Amino acid sequence: MKIFCLIVFIVFLTFHEGFGERLTIEDEAIINIFLNTAEDSNNKYSVAYYDSILSVNKKPQDIFFSHLAKSLRLSISDIPTATQELIGAKTWFSKEESLKKYKHYLELAEANLYQYLGKNGKADLLTHQSIEKFEENQNDAMALISRMYKVRNYISWGQYEKGFDEMEYLFSAINPNVFKEKHQFEKFEMTLWNHKATLWTTISNLHRDSIASALKVLQHVINLAKEKRDEHAYYNTTGNLSYLYYLNQEYQKMIPLALEDLSYSIEKNSVESVGGLHTVLADSYLQLGMKDSASYHIKKAEHYSKYLKNKYIHQIFIDVAQRYYASTGNLEAAFESLNEQYEAINEIHKSIAQINFDLSKAENDLSQAEERIQLLDSKNRQNIIINWLLGLLLLSIGLLAFNFYRLHRTQKKFRDKLEQMNHSLESEIERRTKKVVEQSEKIKAAAYHNSHRTRAPVARLLGLVDILNTEIPSEREEIAEFIRQSAREIDEVIIDMNEVLSDRGGKY
Repeated sequence: MKIFCLIVFIVFLTFHEGFGERLTIEDEAIINIFLNTAEDSNNKYSVAYYDSILSVNKKPQDIFFSHLAKSLRLSISDIPTATQELIGAKTWFSKEESLKKYKHYLELAEANLYQYLGKNGKADLLTHQSIEKFEENQNDAMALISRMYKVRNYISWGQYEKGFDEMEYLFSAINPNVFKEKHQFEKFEMTLWNHKATLWTTISNLHRDSIASALKVLQHVINLAKEKRDEHAYYNTTGNLSYLYYLNQEYQKMIPLALEDLSYSIEKNSVESVGGLHTVLADSYLQLGMKDSASYHIKKAEHYSKYLKNKYIHQIFIDVAQRYYASTGNLEAAFESLNEQYEAINEIHKSIAQINFDLSKAENDLSQAEERIQLLDSKNRQNIIINWLLGLLLLSIGLLAFNFYRLHRTQKKFRDKLEQMNHSLESEIERRTKKVVEQSEKIKAAAYHNSHRTRAPVARLLGLVDILNTEIPSEREEIAEFIRQSAREIDEVIIDMNEVLSDRGGKY
């Protein structure tokens, strides 16, 4: 068990650094997508790397950026496939609302593809939009990378002065603190110097008086590439340097660099580069009078001629072959060799026509994809509006239901209170009715009782009045006393009745 745990721990230590990165693309990993675009041995961020992410991860962000990364890496060698990868990224962008914040990353990748399509004006516009957005969002690292893409587009466009101005700005603005990871800053700096070397080489090809300045820049970049162990930058710059030596007819300096590049190109199976290097080496050896070495490289160049796509290199070979075979006197071999070269040039014309067709088709595919994506965007906006309206409708229904529920509860409370009040009122009415009946019975009893009590005094009064009218005056005083007595009795009855009535009135 201990051995098993130890093995698991060792495996974890070995693979944990790259494992998480293969499963997802975080914000910092996005910078690597736009920095490490060359397909060379010291770049792990290759097409295969992003294929591995697509095979295990279905997160929209990872799929979107994996398609972008593949488009960036394939654009230099396979425009149609690079276009399809960009279309894949744009399709995901159009249907996933969470990806809308990455619009400027998509614009930068699209600008890269348009540069290789030869649409430099559109590439410049898209790059400019990306720079503005990155600067607005204070994403300084991506803003600098976007400006570096702008430099490369200016070189491809032939606008060298603008390329120089942009490059000078980058060298003045470069700051290690802009990048969170040291290797990203080093890669950015190395790529920037590599572009500067390419820019100087291109200008030297047009203006021979710039060769001396270009040589200094290229030598610096080579030393820097050695220090940083950047294989791509090193061999790209040594290739540029050997070409400058060739232009300057410094063949003794050119040959060692060209041979070094030749070994690298053979290792990478870059047959076109191998054919071109054999051609310039043959010319250099011939210029130095080293016919045996020239013969070797001419034979190799003839073998690789069918792979050469650069008409300029073919013209160099034809010139070298003519001079070489003229010096040897072998006209039959010269004819055969030159005939193969002209056939190869014809194939180049066919290939160029096919490439132009592929580029045209790729551009058309991209335009159609943009139209489809705009249509999807329009539908998405409609769906968003419909969803909002449905949401508002559901919210209104919910509020109505809630208000109805509250009203129902209020009505129930009111009904319960009303029933309670009705019950209390009925009890009160019943109690008061009972009291009224009781008082009524008392009054009836009192009236009945007092009617008997008042009947005798009243009868006496009536009799005494009659006697008073007939009796003699001497007896009237006694009769009057009897009348007063009867009146008092009646008064007592009236007082008793008043008390009964007063008792009734006090309780009601």
